[in-house]
Amino acid sequence: MTPDVNLLVAAMRLDHPHHAMAFTHLQAQLKLASERPNQSSIMLFGVVVAGFIRIVTNRRIFQLPSSLLQAIDFVETLLSAPGVVFQGAGSDWQSFRDLSLQTDINPDSSTDVWIAACALQWGQILHTFDRDFKKILPAENLYLVSR
Repeated sequence: MTPDVNLLVAAMRLDHPHHAMAFTHLQAQLKLASERPNQSSIMLFGVVVAGFIRIVTNRRIFQLPSSLLQAIDFVETLLSAPGVVFQGAGSDWQSFRDLSLQTDINPDSSTDVWIAACALQWGQILHTFDRDFKKILPAENLYLVSR
């Protein structure tokens, strides 16, 4: 499984309306990954981590944003858990291009298409609140966390 930006933001930020749900969901996934590290790894994509840090530290989004150190500590805590891996490499250009053209999605969603292409390339199931991924990913590569 790989978490989307919105799941990580909600899991970290106590003031997020979906914090409890996201935190509980992420904790359950971490527990599964620790029990079966070879079967149930959690993959953090570089593009997701960068987006997470950009959002939680943004003063235009949060009245009291997280500090860069708090955001990095959150990521490092995840990475120190058994079964969690960082995948800095993303999708390749052709996969991204093809998925962009196949889905005919708004260009504003190009980061979502890149994340989806990464999930497909690495055989991951993307866990997200964002229902727009239903337009991009096949059902077997998508887990929508209920709000």
